Amino acid sequence: MAKTGNPHGISGYKRNKCRCEVCLAAYEAYNTARRKNPEKSFTIDPEPLIRFITKLESPVPAATQQAFARWRRNGVDVFVADRHCVRRGAHPSEVYGSEWFELEAVNAG
Repeated sequence: MAKTGNPHGISGYKRNKCRCEVCLAAYEAYNTARRKNPEKSFTIDPEPLIRFITKLESPVPAATQQAFARWRRNGVDVFVADRHCVRRGAHPSEVYGSEWFELEAVNAG
């Protein structure tokens, strides 16, 4: 049987750069499945993290500035916030204060 057209789903999204509804939904499901704790994931206020990063990096790279804009729109995921803090040599509680531990307690309960 001969192939007709491009495949849709995660393969179509990644290989053929297809952005139809089927491919976008497959990519979203793929990313959700890759998340460490998809059922526990939630967002937090990005401003303390943004202030922390801009204090450390004098010229903020364009990609980081784009992330700031996205975080301000949607909030920052707790895993992303943790990764950015650790990457810069700080524990998230140094950036968020005691709120960091309260957030985790709310999430665990």
